[in-house]
Order: sequence, then C-alpha cells, then structure tokens
Amino acid sequence: MESLAALHIAVWRHAYRGLIEQPLLDQLESSHSAQRWERTVTAVQSGKSGNTVLAAFVDAEPVGIIEVGPAQDEDAPRPTEVRSLNVAGRWHGKGVAQALMQEAVGDADAYLWVLRGNERAIVFYRKLGFELDDTERYDDVWRCYDQRMQRPSAAS
Repeated sequence: MESLAALHIAVWRHAYRGLIEQPLLDQLESSHSAQRWERTVTAVQSGKSGNTVLAAFVDAEPVGIIEVGPAQDEDAPRPTEVRSLNVAGRWHGKGVAQALMQEAVGDADAYLWVLRGNERAIVFYRKLGFELDDTERYDDVWRCYDQRMQRPSAAS
C-alpha cells in the first residue's frame, strides 16, 4: 500500500497546490495514506463495501487509482459515486484516467465531487459527460469547497 500512498500524496500535492492551504498538503503522511488504502482495499476484497478499486501500473509502479461505489450522500443524484480518481501528473493526457473511468464506471449513471477551482479535472469530467449541477459542500478537514458533477447513463 506504500506505493499507492506515495501516488496519492504526490497527486494531491501537485493537483491541489494553490487550491488547498499549503500547510495541509505539507502535512500529508505516507503512513496515514497507506492505512487508508489498506482499509479501502481490504473492504473491497471482503465484498462488504460494494466499492471497486482499480489501479493502473507501468513497470510495476502505480500511475493511477480509482475508487467507485454506491452513492454515500443522502441526496445523491445518481446511484454510483466516483469517490476518488488520482493519476500521476506525468501521465495526464495519456489516457490513464479515461481508461480507469471506463473500466470502473463505464457509461453508468454516476456523480462525483470535484474541488472548486480544479479546472483541469472539471474539463476532463465534462469530456466524459459530467456536468456541474450547482451543488456545493464545504470540507471542514481540507478547508475548501467541493462542487458536484453528475451524468446520466448513456441509456437514460
């Protein structure tokens, strides 16, 4: 899980620079992230979470990871939630994120939360049919706002 943790932290520090307070990004710890991914993967493997976790590897190193599961929000607009999608910066624009999304979500009804101001992510998700729906929430831990994006399935 250490390699997933290192990927997760590197992605956050790169993607959220200037969007999340720098001291919060600086305090990210590999051991905490590794524990989080260990819990997540263990729950997926046990079949208890209903989630899917997929990783993309190049030369045995993770370059992307996605977690998708049943909607967690009480007012969820869609049955499936993309909980996280992290791709190493050097792999942006090379199809890794799109392949992970296709494998994990396909064309299903889905929604996700994106950090306000993360224009790169918003543009990417729009290419996959997601649109902002004017719903926001404040994240007390990261001291930032998330915006919700959703898309209907191709069959809808």
